[in-house]
Formats: sequence, structure tokens, C-alpha cells
Amino acid sequence: MGNVSSDGYFIYDLKHQVFSYFNTALCRIFGLTEEGALTVDQLREKIHVEDLVHVANCYQELLEDGGAKKYVFRISLADGVRYLKSNLSCADGAGHIYGIVEDITVEQENKIHIEQINARKNITLEVLSHDLKEPLAMIRMTASSIQSNIRQMEEKDLRNSLQFISEMCERNLKLVRSMVNHEFIKSAVVAIKKERADLVWELKDVVRFYSRSHLSKVRNFSFSSPQDKIFLFLDSMKFMQVINNLVSNAIKFTRVGGNIMVQAEQRGDKVIVSVSDDGIGIPKEMRNNLFNHSKEVLRKGLKGEESGGLGMNIIKDIVDLHGGRIWVLSEEGLGTSFFIELPEQ
Repeated sequence: MGNVSSDGYFIYDLKHQVFSYFNTALCRIFGLTEEGALTVDQLREKIHVEDLVHVANCYQELLEDGGAKKYVFRISLADGVRYLKSNLSCADGAGHIYGIVEDITVEQENKIHIEQINARKNITLEVLSHDLKEPLAMIRMTASSIQSNIRQMEEKDLRNSLQFISEMCERNLKLVRSMVNHEFIKSAVVAIKKERADLVWELKDVVRFYSRSHLSKVRNFSFSSPQDKIFLFLDSMKFMQVINNLVSNAIKFTRVGGNIMVQAEQRGDKVIVSVSDDGIGIPKEMRNNLFNHSKEVLRKGLKGEESGGLGMNIIKDIVDLHGGRIWVLSEEGLGTSFFIELPEQ
């Protein structure tokens, strides 16, 4: 079992100061080759410099107290810092340490990310409550004045007061939208968790949803693929957010009666997914900045739908995390096609 597990297993002989057993996963976790004997010095060299004292103290505690212990520490590898959790036992009288080492980097980074989001959320709420307090008080005061004096007010004064309320609301709605969008782009992309999935089934499910909705009365939705099944490793939830975002954008910029097509095709060791429409297209000057968070790409839909300008930026981030790439072909007046290329493995 030890040699097929992704966790590292070992038995350390305290008397002879050698590893009497270790599996291949332990070497892989520490970025070591499997040739020859494994030594404590090899592992110590990988420990993050800030955690050396911590690891030494944990080792001493284990020897003194015996029993089972759990410790978390960091190692430094060529591709960055990794977080490891060790489950250790030193309970037998033969003088051995039995250990299991697990790479918890994704879990730990997500935990840190969530803590950062919560901290920013609290700051955002404080800023909003402070910045909205005065404008809301002014709106309430103006509305109260209108309510009390509406019979005596001239039409010009009434219009001016209502215009003031309208402009104040619009200004503060923009403030709220700006802050929410700012926090959204910071927190939208976290480490992904890939699992084997049938992409054809997933895409069909998305198209079925739109085909059964009220939107099918004013748009035509279709899906096609030369393959019945395409299996690859995806974070299905996040990748389907990408597809939903692209379809949603296609709806906003496609006229009533227009067509929105989703396609998937396996080509060798790559998979190509496309979302196309025959809508109004994307102006040439907007395409270069399409995947950046730029005000130049902000535009409203055909019915005036608001756009935060963040969708494409987040889409690209999620595609990048899947080891893929995304590009667009578009011609004004004829439509737009987004293409996503993903590795099969």
C-alpha cells in the first residue's frame, strides 16, 4: 500500500539513526530521487529556514513524550514552498519512529486565502458603512422635506430634489458595485481541485439548462461534438462557471432569434471547446484588452445589461489554472467565437 499511496510512509530506527523503510511518495514529496539510502540530512536541507527550530522542537517533544503527535511545517522546493502535515508515533519499545507525511499545500493555501477574504470583507463593510452613512442621511433628509412640503413645492424645486436623490443613489450604487467587484476579482480564483469528468456530459447539461429556460423562446441554443464522451481532469464547478459566463455574455450581445452554439472536440492530446454566437461581435479596438481588467472593455448588453468587466479576466485565470489557453475570433455584425484549448491530462 505504501508504494501506491500519495502520502509518504517511513520507519526511522533511532538506535542506528537510519530509515529502515520509506516509500517512493516520501522522496517525491521532498523533491528527492529514489536512488540510495535516505538520510535525515537530506530531509533537513529541504525544511524551510523559518521552520528549522520548530521542527527540532517537535522532534524533541516526540522523543520525550512518546505516543502519537501531529505537526505541520514547511519545506522549500524549486517550485515553491510546500506545507506538510506529519503524523508520528514513537510508542514502541524497539526505538522506532513511525511516520506518515501528507502534502497539504492546497488545503493550507485555501485556508490562508479564506482568512484574507474575511479580513478584506470586514474592511469593505467598514468602508461602505462609513462612506454611505452621510449620503443616505442626505437622501433621507431630502425625501422627508419633499414629503412634508410637496403641496407647497413648485414643480421646478420638486424636480431638482428628485434629481438630487437620483444622482446621489447612482453615485453610491457605483461605489458599492466598484468595491464588490474589486473584492470579487481578488477572491474569485483559488487553487483548483481536478477530478476526472466527462466534458461532453457537462457541456450538454449547461446547454440543456438554457434550452429549458425562458431564454429558449428568444434565442436558439445548441451543442455538438464528434465524440460521445471526452474524459479529462477538471475542476468541474469552476470550469462550468467559465462556460456559463461565456454563454451569458453571448446572450447579452445576441439579438432576439439569434443562435448560441457550444462545441467540443478532442484533437490528439488536446481538447477544444468553443462558445459561438451570431450576435453583434466585438469591436477590433476592444479585443486586445478583452482578458484584462480594463475600463476600455466595459460595455452594456443590447438591453442595457451592466458589465463589471471582470468576467473575461476571471475566465482566463481559471483556464490558466487548468493548463489551458483561451482566445477569441470576432467580426462586428457577424458574431463572436471563444475557443478554449485544454490538455487531455
